[in-house]
Amino acid sequence: MATDATQKTVLITGCTPGGIGHALAVEFHEQGFRVFATARRVKTLEDLHDKGIEVLALDVADDVSVKTAAEKVAEVTNGRLDVLVNNAGQEYNMAATDLDISRAQSLFNTNLFGVMRMVREFAPLLVKAKGKILNVGSVAGLIPVPFRSVYGASKAALHSYGDSLRLEMKPFDVTVITLVTGGVGSEAASKPRPNEGIVTPKSLYWPAADVISGMFSDQSEGTMPVHEYAKQIVALAQGTQNVPWFWAGSYVSTMWFMTTFLSKRALEGVTGRFIKGMDQVDALVRGAKSH
Repeated sequence: MATDATQKTVLITGCTPGGIGHALAVEFHEQGFRVFATARRVKTLEDLHDKGIEVLALDVADDVSVKTAAEKVAEVTNGRLDVLVNNAGQEYNMAATDLDISRAQSLFNTNLFGVMRMVREFAPLLVKAKGKILNVGSVAGLIPVPFRSVYGASKAALHSYGDSLRLEMKPFDVTVITLVTGGVGSEAASKPRPNEGIVTPKSLYWPAADVISGMFSDQSEGTMPVHEYAKQIVALAQGTQNVPWFWAGSYVSTMWFMTTFLSKRALEGVTGRFIKGMDQVDALVRGAKSH
């Protein structure tokens, strides 16, 4: 189906049900966009297809998959794309001293290199449309979060990449915005997270295993509803606001203040007090060392 010349187009990665990408696909569709919702397994997107949203299989960690998706979109949009939302991502909860490097590499292949692949292949479409690239970042890329060092590092790298990309795309009138995302009540936040070996018997943190497990249970308390987050992002995509970073989600005003005005040492101290359980982890690990 060819695109109406007046209808804006958007492609979103990582649109599995319950997450940010899914909510964005619905909101963009309701605002009249032609939406290309993507996921590795297109079968998970049946409810979006039923709403009239076009769905595509896309694995951002695979060169061929990304290139194929770009070709398919170009064929039906006259080579244009107004908005690209790089949302697909992985999480990995693990003590930095216990990392599985192959698992960390897989996360970076999605969270960072996946975005790079998407930009490389979709750049001609975005240039033709003088479009927008929205990269879903995270406050975890700015604030140290224990046992999430790999995830935070991937988002910090994404923020830096986006800053450089913004300057490079300026001559083509393509807008690049990093979405610094705080707490959002997605399905991923509400589900208890697996330990993934953070507290195996060989870990330095084994004495605090129960406390750490509790830290990675339901994290949806106090978060912004995912549909509310989606409304803010779609409004940003529709508007003329051109900011390097756009903060959205719960607690982002506090996070902005902390990262803007506090020293690294002060930020670390405040963050440590905010994260429930870290004082207990500290006491238990120190106590075990003394025996």
